[in-house]
Amino acid sequence: MSVILWDMDDTLLNTLPGRIRALADAHEALLGTKVDAEALWRSHRGGTLEEMGQRLMAGDPGRFVAAYRERYYGQQRDIRPFEGVEAVLRTFHDGGFQMGIVTSKLAWGATDELTTAGLLQYFHTVVGADDTDSHKPDPEPIFLALDRMVADRPGDAVFIGDSPADIWAARNAGIRSIAALWGTLDTGLVLDATPDFTARSPGEVLTILAEMGFGQ
Repeated sequence: MSVILWDMDDTLLNTLPGRIRALADAHEALLGTKVDAEALWRSHRGGTLEEMGQRLMAGDPGRFVAAYRERYYGQQRDIRPFEGVEAVLRTFHDGGFQMGIVTSKLAWGATDELTTAGLLQYFHTVVGADDTDSHKPDPEPIFLALDRMVADRPGDAVFIGDSPADIWAARNAGIRSIAALWGTLDTGLVLDATPDFTARSPGEVLTILAEMGFGQ
């Protein structure tokens, strides 16, 4: 059985507005300055929130992480999938493919947002940042997802994501990658990571995998 793994933020769900507000508020509250939060996210290249905390407050990264999460989960968030995403997931699900999530968010937060967006039923597993010691671009989260799904042909797996960390993680795990250009914060950065394939809309993923003979 072939496996399709997905990143979540900026790939399946358009959560950027809420993340930007939370990051800007936490930065101003703890560091005392305003920041271009979108540019900061872009420069982070898909790393974990803990890594961002270490980058911004090396002496007390946990304080930054806690402040961000308090603001992010405490605000009114409009959690919705990108246009065309659910139709693609439904097609793969109806076709008998196994799908999983590999995200830098905490697993409970990702599960909650997938539930709110009406997408959780399409996935066999959700691997979050709290499930592994190492994180994307390390391949450990991908390996865990494949193990949980008892993938019998891991070499046939594909990972779809919007950031350089997603592309590098797929390569490090020995699986193919598709860059989700419809939601990426910086097309140039993700293309510089040299994904195996690129999709400018969710529907293009169907075409790419069909041309690859995926699942045959």
